Amino acid sequence: MKKRKKPLYYIIWGLLCLVILGISTYPFISDYLLARKQEAAIAQYEKQPRNYLENFYKQPTTKKAVDPFAKQSKTGNNSVNVAASELKTVAVLSIPKIKEVLPVFQGTSQIALDNGVGVLENTPLPVGGKGKHSVLTGHSGLSLNRLFTDLPKLKKGDKFYIKVNHQIRAYQVDQIHTVLPDNLHYFKTDPNKDLVTLVTCTPLFQNTHRLLVRGHRVPYHAEDISQDGGLTSLGKAAIVALIATFLMGLFYWWTHKWKGSMKNAKHAKK
Repeated sequence: MKKRKKPLYYIIWGLLCLVILGISTYPFISDYLLARKQEAAIAQYEKQPRNYLENFYKQPTTKKAVDPFAKQSKTGNNSVNVAASELKTVAVLSIPKIKEVLPVFQGTSQIALDNGVGVLENTPLPVGGKGKHSVLTGHSGLSLNRLFTDLPKLKKGDKFYIKVNHQIRAYQVDQIHTVLPDNLHYFKTDPNKDLVTLVTCTPLFQNTHRLLVRGHRVPYHAEDISQDGGLTSLGKAAIVALIATFLMGLFYWWTHKWKGSMKNAKHAKK
């Protein structure tokens, strides 16, 4: 008589499958949820009236520029005081080369850098204009979202775009440097140029240096800067889940077939 498996066996197998599916799809689902949160911040920014934004951008910065990724700066180094519970979106950064559209927050508090890009202290908000040099900082190598992880893919000549006060400004990459964290030499202004530098930690997971990608203002000709990112993170999660389910089913089938062949071999010997 064929022996029936106990319910506990199926419970353990089911829990194991759920754990494997959860681990394999978690990064994609987290990235999807963060993207929705960033889109909400951008949508809220888009609704702000022009006169409100114009007054907001006139606020002066008061704090000294520091490395935004240093331990001492994670307690709340903000250009104008960013409350952890109320992030203020001041612009939208679009980098077509790496398929990123990110909200830009005032200051570099930990909450700001966890959710988007921050404006480095003592550098102007990215409103444009000759003699201005705005520095935008972002994390890379985070487990839950990419942010500036793919920034090293940018090359000289590539463009990124900043939407501020309902206007889009284009910047073309002209300098790329890898420097020590305390090297602020490259953040100097040029009276004849409108500059923006993107900053992140490098190399990944070591963070001993800073990658600086500088761009100068160029005419914007309404280029197509729409983000065609291919599959969404949710779509990737679904594909990974299907593959994981198939592999687990294949493993389950193979182990049962192997056990069956072993039993048949034993009976044959008898």
